[in-house]
Amino acid sequence: MRTYYLVAVFMFVTTGLGWAEVKPGDTITKDNLAQAEGLLPPFVRWLVEQGMPIPVSETKKVEWPKAYREATEKYAAQVKLSPDGRNIYNYVAGSPFPVIDPNDPLAGFKLMWDHEQRPYIIDNIGTEWIVELVNRQGELERKYGSSFWRRMMWTGRLYTDPKPVIPHNPSVRYTEQWGPLFIPEDLKGAGVVNYRYLPPDIPDDTYMYLPELRRVRRISSANRSDAFWGTDGDIDSIGGFNAKVSYWSFRLLAEKEILAVVHSGKYGDPSQWCAPRDGTHGFLAALPCVSWEKRKVWVVEGIPTGYGTQYAYSKRILYLDQDFFGPGIAEMYDQGGELWKGIVNCTFYAKKPYAGYPAKPIKGGNYNYEDEWPFTPNGILADVQQTHATVFDAPSSHTKSSEWVNEWYFNEDVAINTEQAYSVSYLIQSAH
Repeated sequence: MRTYYLVAVFMFVTTGLGWAEVKPGDTITKDNLAQAEGLLPPFVRWLVEQGMPIPVSETKKVEWPKAYREATEKYAAQVKLSPDGRNIYNYVAGSPFPVIDPNDPLAGFKLMWDHEQRPYIIDNIGTEWIVELVNRQGELERKYGSSFWRRMMWTGRLYTDPKPVIPHNPSVRYTEQWGPLFIPEDLKGAGVVNYRYLPPDIPDDTYMYLPELRRVRRISSANRSDAFWGTDGDIDSIGGFNAKVSYWSFRLLAEKEILAVVHSGKYGDPSQWCAPRDGTHGFLAALPCVSWEKRKVWVVEGIPTGYGTQYAYSKRILYLDQDFFGPGIAEMYDQGGELWKGIVNCTFYAKKPYAGYPAKPIKGGNYNYEDEWPFTPNGILADVQQTHATVFDAPSSHTKSSEWVNEWYFNEDVAINTEQAYSVSYLIQSAH
């Protein structure tokens, strides 16, 4: 049983009166939207209007991993927040701020620091993935594939040595890599490596390698909101929010209940998409068809402050799940304040997502999970103004499990998650 409690003293004022009637077994569609009016963030409502059904399942509690819970109980009391919210001090491991007072003017910052050291990316995480671009006619425009996305935490480590910190100068919070790509052909071998530093004023070091040009390019902080590799997404939007906390101002808008995907029930399954991408089903082909449930969330507004005038978005709205600080839903707004893009991560919390998991274990991985972890087999990032989507599978639902190479893993002592494996030289080496 947890030994900490959320101080919840206010509720979000919802519109509509029918939301309380939504129950497991219901399916929300564009024909009965009013039934779930108060449970649908604007982006999710737009998806339903495009034809996405929301089958409602029972809400299931997500518990913190034992090691993370124990670290929180041991260390949280000593963590301090800077007066401007841009930095934390005395952090060791676990949740920096397990108790949130909604009346605290820095509550938004505290939640984002909880997100930065969240309970499901503790030592490392990784997966293979494919990304597809889908237009409003439901046609597949372009496809990207990679053997992995991976992240290694350098702070708050609890499972693999060294722990709880990997020393570095300047101090690093985490490193991650996307790629190398194996499709499309014109980007084959391309990859990105990123360093997130602890000091609030040191920007991320983000490098992209393009084998065709035999060139490494540094991506500036101002360009992190630009559309990446021709997709609808940007580096700062990966996973819902991937920007540096100190480059933003955060405000807690509300605590409320919404519908979100936390136990999708599908993994590597073609039926996790509502229709095939053959141009005969319209935008339905880009929409996920998975189980949703009522979730209590914190609604946090983020305003970019550290990028000058070049940042693409005026704000982000993040719906952080109260059990695990993850943004299952995120929204990005244009400079005119209009909804521009949105994200839904179709999370599947489980110890094992299917009976034979994993099909091909990574050397050094044990996969003996006593805790549940957020396998995220698919998701959508869509441009609501252009009716265009970038969707992802992790792993691919278009291939057999015997063809999967690097499925989801958590906190494994594997060679691809070492200090040496996150470098520009390794990025170049892995491309060939």
